[in-house]
Amino acid sequence: MKYIITFLITVSFATMAQEPELEGYTSVYANYTFCKLNDGATFDDVRPFVGKYVENANSFENEVALAVLFPLYASDPDHDFFFVAHADSREEMGAFNDKMFQIFAQSEDNAMPPMDCDVELEAFQRVGPSSSDAAPQGRTIVNYWPCKYTRGFDRRAMREARRQAALKHYAAGAEGGYRYIMTNSGTDREQDVDFWFSTSAPSEAARGKNIDLWWSEIRNSDEWAEVRKHASCQDSETYAAYPLKQ
Repeated sequence: MKYIITFLITVSFATMAQEPELEGYTSVYANYTFCKLNDGATFDDVRPFVGKYVENANSFENEVALAVLFPLYASDPDHDFFFVAHADSREEMGAFNDKMFQIFAQSEDNAMPPMDCDVELEAFQRVGPSSSDAAPQGRTIVNYWPCKYTRGFDRRAMREARRQAALKHYAAGAEGGYRYIMTNSGTDREQDVDFWFSTSAPSEAARGKNIDLWWSEIRNSDEWAEVRKHASCQDSETYAAYPLKQ
């Protein structure tokens, strides 16, 4: 599977306009940049360029968060890693991109990183409640599921049931959070995916515990039965995420 094409697939702007406001959810906007190393290069060769980018991103006032993710369990990914930027609004993301473009346009350093980053996507996200209010520190483990709505789906009912299932999951000892991802600009609109669902865990041990608890506490719950009325998801792929700027 060419995951660089199908990682984040789209719903239309019309569908995004119908996104319901829901208790317990916040809105986030994201930019994704997928990269492949040049022949013979390693990520160590890329580190100086990433470090300079982060230095520039920290050189002016902004609240944009940056991270880099590497595949752990992925089916034939067509990239070696990807970067993601999160902002609270499209305007904030646009202002950040404008400033970064200005900085690089004025730079006299013309060295090119040993990688090809030719796929960029935008996404709107609904972020559900997490097990802790504290921001994640260090490496986190992120799973992504491609999902399709069922006939007659109710987005509001699905997400409320998912929120209740998450709270029950956390009460049983699960750690982390989850979000719904709806992509727009830059995506392949011919792919048969309506949205992406993702979860995060603070470690691989926590991810394993979360899965165990899902099977024992959530899979046969009324909340999960309600979620399944409205959407079905394929198998997930797993990435290790490292924060670059928070």
